[in-house]
Amino acid sequence: MITYNGSLAIDLSMVKSIFIEYLKPGGNLVFELNNLIIPFTDPDTEETTYHSFPNEPVKYYFDSSDSLHAYFEEWVGYWKDSKDH
Repeated sequence: MITYNGSLAIDLSMVKSIFIEYLKPGGNLVFELNNLIIPFTDPDTEETTYHSFPNEPVKYYFDSSDSLHAYFEEWVGYWKDSKDH
């Protein structure tokens, strides 16, 4: 499920964790994503193997720690709601 908030859109089904990376000033709201898993089928043997590729975290900068914490709480709520459905 892709959730859109302001200028940030995230597929919440791919999110492994959400955390804050503190900087001076402000900080990053960081979305750590699950690995991308792609099946490959060998045409000769028809055997399927799965390959895992790491995704880079998505970082969104906020210059105010108040805004950063508010968005963090909001995104954690969206993420929790997406897990409940």
